[in-house]
Amino acid sequence: MLWIFTQNQQSLVHVNEVTVQGKKIEGIMGNDSWTKTLGKYDSSDRAGEILQDIVKTVEENQGASITYRMPHQ
Repeated sequence: MLWIFTQNQQSLVHVNEVTVQGKKIEGIMGNDSWTKTLGKYDSSDRAGEILQDIVKTVEENQGASITYRMPHQ
């Protein structure tokens, strides 16, 4: 189970999938593929780095409930 605290610190969301869309990172929730922007960054490269950090965090905590805080920049 992956929970993400959004960059603007306004939402804590349970996500099924995380994806990079240009400079944004979006989370896909529920069976209806509802999406929410989790964070916006200066470049698509930076967004990709954040996604890689999320992957690393998930890999290090397999089988556990994870809460990830989106970095500001």
